Order: sequence, then C-alpha cells, then structure tokens
Amino acid sequence: MTSVRSVPWIALLEACCAQSTITCLDIIIDQAGSDTPMLGSVLSVEPSLPWHSLFSELPEAGAEELAPLLVRVDLAVPLQRQWLIGLMQNLKGHSQLLVLASNWPFQALAEYLGRCLEAQSGGYPGLLRYYDPRLFPLLFSHVLEPNQQRLLLRPAVFWSWLDRDGLPQRLAGACDEPVWPEERRPIVLSDSQLETLGCASDATLALTNLGEALPPQLSAEQQFQTCYAAMLEATQAGLILATEREAHALDRLRTACASHPSKARK
Repeated sequence: MTSVRSVPWIALLEACCAQSTITCLDIIIDQAGSDTPMLGSVLSVEPSLPWHSLFSELPEAGAEELAPLLVRVDLAVPLQRQWLIGLMQNLKGHSQLLVLASNWPFQALAEYLGRCLEAQSGGYPGLLRYYDPRLFPLLFSHVLEPNQQRLLLRPAVFWSWLDRDGLPQRLAGACDEPVWPEERRPIVLSDSQLETLGCASDATLALTNLGEALPPQLSAEQQFQTCYAAMLEATQAGLILATEREAHALDRLRTACASHPSKARK
C-alpha cells in the first residue's frame, strides 16, 4: 500500500468513527506476514499504546513473533494517529491489518477476540485465522453460518480492511454489550466449511502458478474472486488434481475477462 492509498482508508476510518462518536480504533496486526516482529514498533509510541497478543492463553502463546497483535490507537492523539498512518505506509501493500472500532473496554475486547481464534473440527482443535484481511471477508460471504458470523460482529461497531486492489472495505458490526470469554465456546467448523475455506488457499496458489497465463485486464481482486469461485465449482464437481482445478480456474478467468470488459483494469 502506498502513502496515496493509505489516505482514503484513513479518511474512511475517521468518517466512520465520527458517525459513531468514537475516537479509538483497534488494529489487529498479522505479524506472520513480516520478516521481523512488529512489537518493537508498537512499544516505541508515546504515549504508549494498549496492546495484547491474541495468542495469549492459547497453546501458541510462545510464538510471540508470529502472534496477531491487538493495538488500540486513539486518533485524537496526533502521535498515535501518525504512527498508524506510518504503519500503513510501511507495510507497502501487504495484507496485515484488520481494523475494528469497538465500545468494549480494551482488555475485555482482547480476551474475547483471542477466544474467537479457537476453532474445532471433527473434535480436533485448531486456529481460525479470521485476522487475515484476505480471509476475513470470505468468512462472511462463504464460510461461516450466521450465528458464527455474529461472534465476530458482536464486539464491533464496524470492521475494515483493504482488498487486494488496495481499496478500503467496511463491514458493519452488531455493537453488542461486552461478554466474558467464559461464555464463549470454540467455533465448530464442518468438513464442508473447511473445504470452502481451503479453496481460498487453492485460489491463491493457482494464481501464483498460472503466472503469465492470467488475463492482465483483471485487477488483483477480480482475479482472486473469479479464481476462488472456480475452486468452489471444482470442489463441487469432484475435481481433485491441482492441474484440473487450475485449468478450470484459468478457463473461468478468461471467460470473466471476455464477459466483463467494463470491469477490467485499465
């Protein structure tokens, strides 16, 4: 993300906060996408930023350099606002920031969002990486059931992220009253939900493998959405081999390019 692209996102975030009479934003930083840990940057800000590792109290707590960090930024404090803008600029387009506005006390929010990482499938525990901005919107469009979606919506006035084209997106939250982690249970995912979620990884890998064969007229977000839909179709059709799935995706990408020229990237 360039400094130019960070401007409309900050403008959207500040406008949404003004409508809700909120001055603070809660930022989830996905450290796994960085070459170096980012906690040092968080700790360098004065006045100090409230922060919390979402891996706390989980078996992954020891992986400090990979843990998603929840940081509360007060936009009314100039140095904190400037730090956030600098963070957006320094990430240079990497999808590592998921933003929400919340009325919850910081510690209650941190504990709740940490528990939302806990997922279970077939009796086995795992992590739901909802904090990845590339996956977050798919949880609401394809993966989670409405009652499961509400778990992520209830602490938020709104969520926001940048799509693959660097354009800011927003999702309204439920703005419920705070609840304590003891009232929460792991999100149970069915085999079908896991397959649907796995198609996102398949689509990302396919786009990398297809390389120069990709229609250049489509934007990055259009390419992914088309490829993801193709992977869902391939799963329904029983296509298992990666070569078959990628061939199906390429066919859908070419069709999308031919059918929707007005949406193509200039």
